[in-house]
Amino acid sequence: MKIAVDAMGGDYAPKEVVEGIELARDAYPDVEFQLFGQTDQIKKYLKNDDHIQIMQADEVIEMGDEPVKAVRTKKQSSIVLAATAVKEGTADAFFSAGNTGAILAAGLFIVGRIKGIDRPGLTTTLPVIAEKDQDKFVMIDVG
Repeated sequence: MKIAVDAMGGDYAPKEVVEGIELARDAYPDVEFQLFGQTDQIKKYLKNDDHIQIMQADEVIEMGDEPVKAVRTKKQSSIVLAATAVKEGTADAFFSAGNTGAILAAGLFIVGRIKGIDRPGLTTTLPVIAEKDQDKFVMIDVG
């Protein structure tokens, strides 16, 4: 599996994103990661590039940007390029901690919908206070 990642999205990006991807890579050695973002910024924090490919993105969609306008005008942004990788089949999945509206807009306008699905869902992982073998679960919000 190959996962496209918006390395420039979220608080403290790209540092926290790169550190998280390195942890995920170590936990899931069969997964390949494509980090979309500003190469020089990503390389500052990347300790080991095994199974990690850096994909240059010259633009960043900021948290305060109007989502649809940003997706339509910032064609070289990390969110748009990562979503395009999924559409073109060079990645199997995409995730970002960036501008939620822009992520949804990129999903709808670039990747497209699955037949029969009207709205995208948002997921999050939450901790569980229960079974010893289960410490978290994934919740989806479909509006």
